[in-house]
Amino acid sequence: AAADPGIRPRDGRTCMSTTELTDLGAAPDGVASARADGAEGRAPGAPYRQLYDHEPRDRRDSDVVSSDQTGATSASTDGLTATRAGDGARSALEKEIHPAAGAAGDEEDLDIFAPGNARARAGYLAQYLAVGIIYAGLPATCYGFFLGYLNVPGYLYSTVLVVTSLPWSFKFAFGMLNDTVPILGLRRKPYMVAGWAFCAAMLVVLGAQTLPEPYWCVGEDGAYVKEVHGPDGARHAAEPCNADAAKSGGHYAALMFFAATGYVLADVAADGLTVEYARAEPEDRRGRTQTTAYLTRAIGQAIAATVVGLGMNSKLYNGSFDWGLSFPAVCRIFAVPSVIMVPVSALLVREVPRPAALSLSARAYGRLCWQLLRSGAFFSVVLFSFLTPAVGNVTTTAAGLVKSQWAGVKSLQNQIFSLAGHLLFAGGLYVVRRNYLQASWRAMLATTTVFLNLLDGFFITLTIFDVVRNQYFYLGETVLYEVPAAAQFVVSTYVIVEMAEDGNEGMVYGLLTTAHNLGTPLARAIGNQIYGLFEPSLSEEANYIEDTPAFRMTVFYSFVLSFVFGVGSLAFLPLLPDQKTGAQSRKRSWPRRQWFARATVGLLGTALLYSLIVNGLSMHRDTMCLRFAGGSGCDHDVEPSGSANATANATGDGLGLPEGNATGNITAVLY
Repeated sequence: AAADPGIRPRDGRTCMSTTELTDLGAAPDGVASARADGAEGRAPGAPYRQLYDHEPRDRRDSDVVSSDQTGATSASTDGLTATRAGDGARSALEKEIHPAAGAAGDEEDLDIFAPGNARARAGYLAQYLAVGIIYAGLPATCYGFFLGYLNVPGYLYSTVLVVTSLPWSFKFAFGMLNDTVPILGLRRKPYMVAGWAFCAAMLVVLGAQTLPEPYWCVGEDGAYVKEVHGPDGARHAAEPCNADAAKSGGHYAALMFFAATGYVLADVAADGLTVEYARAEPEDRRGRTQTTAYLTRAIGQAIAATVVGLGMNSKLYNGSFDWGLSFPAVCRIFAVPSVIMVPVSALLVREVPRPAALSLSARAYGRLCWQLLRSGAFFSVVLFSFLTPAVGNVTTTAAGLVKSQWAGVKSLQNQIFSLAGHLLFAGGLYVVRRNYLQASWRAMLATTTVFLNLLDGFFITLTIFDVVRNQYFYLGETVLYEVPAAAQFVVSTYVIVEMAEDGNEGMVYGLLTTAHNLGTPLARAIGNQIYGLFEPSLSEEANYIEDTPAFRMTVFYSFVLSFVFGVGSLAFLPLLPDQKTGAQSRKRSWPRRQWFARATVGLLGTALLYSLIVNGLSMHRDTMCLRFAGGSGCDHDVEPSGSANATANATGDGLGLPEGNATGNITAVLY
């Protein structure tokens, strides 16, 4: 307390007793840490500083007792005095804070870029390379398989893209499992091994699937017969050969979801190491670790784009080749790196075993989590992380069909530009790492969001109104999009690092990324419901084949609404700190309230439940027709060819909402 008069327990006393700390689940019995020279060090409750109404001035200035010290050591640490009689080892709590350093006896073990850590660095970065392959590879197959082979409705295609990433919404739960249930004293490696093994198993199951016949009939040239011409020369959608294929997408999406769950479990363990490594860096270089990790992941994404682009470019999968790999064959290819990662995780990743006595119980972990959620600074970042994608990603369901039907994008070109985008994304990460580590986070996000929406609007408008319908013109946006997207991604990771404290890295990373990842499924659920009200339907390919002026306006208005949501998400920028110093200042000065924690739990829990219900209903073959799930209604069979009735129902103003009462009654909206 003499070292920092501003540090006090909440009742105003000078010190908090060991008993009180133990009751709070903050300090194991007999734990104490100190520094012999009396300078600022880590307090007994260092991993759990959320319990106090203060934060350390600079965590990186805190040293630990050297491994060769013996005897009793006493010092003042963050206002809490502790005495330790020891055998020369570090304190138990310090080992818990830095298990690697505690075992090796040197903080350099946290620097994976040190020359002696090449083996550990390879195992660590391999995690992100493999994650990049599966993370990009599974969604990359959706364009050719779901939108081409199965010809699912547009809203279902958009939902599938979200479902393949839905396991990221459970990242906090996986992080809690890492932290509270060590296996053989290890918190990271066993979950990496288990995650990759499960991912590999699901990909093998996908690879063994027997596909139904494609939705459209196949012509003599191997291409789909999608349209016919009437006596007046007007284009109409052809009759499908297997209309039931459009209802079978949920089965494959579910298996992809489980495969993604496996690699996310492994990624969560790797992210815990990432934050530990990043926070050990000096402030002027902080960001190097996570930037390198995501550069590696971008390389994996590029590999996946190459495999899918060349392998799934047959005419059956929205491609141009007469030959190609099937969807199950590509899944078998992706199973290979997943299998390889099992021994790599077990043999190369460095992790020091930790005694079970030092592991937090689920109850103690829950208490610490609650204390973290009480922080006003953390609550603000949680709201920003959740609300920005929840509003900004309420996008039209027309995007996929505009891309495939009007722009005529083929699978190979789609993946070539995706590959270029991944490489440019990596370049964007490098540029941000080199030049903009100290730039304003708010300014970067505001500039990139406005720029992206203006850029997107230009390409989309010219494509919708048939000014330019060319796949290379349309895909040019994909490449230009990646540089500002990299800036947005880097900001989100830097914020997480600044919110973390010693010992709670996994908790912070899990909570904030869970909040962010919950926003997208919620936005997709809301988007399916909003854009499902537009008529003629934005999700039926037949309407894009007929390509009437009224329908073009309907599609245009849906994109305008998407841009409004995107720019509107900037309203939440004040919730974000402007830079690292601002984040640390908020942590020291902003208050703690119980209602912050209650609001966070209630908001995220409701969002998760709602998005699971709506997206789940849209995936199931018996409920995907519900208006509540984004369908056209289950009171009639949807005409696959875009009948005259659908066109006749369009209003003359081009907006495409039903005539009369726009919302109808509750029954009409649901069914």
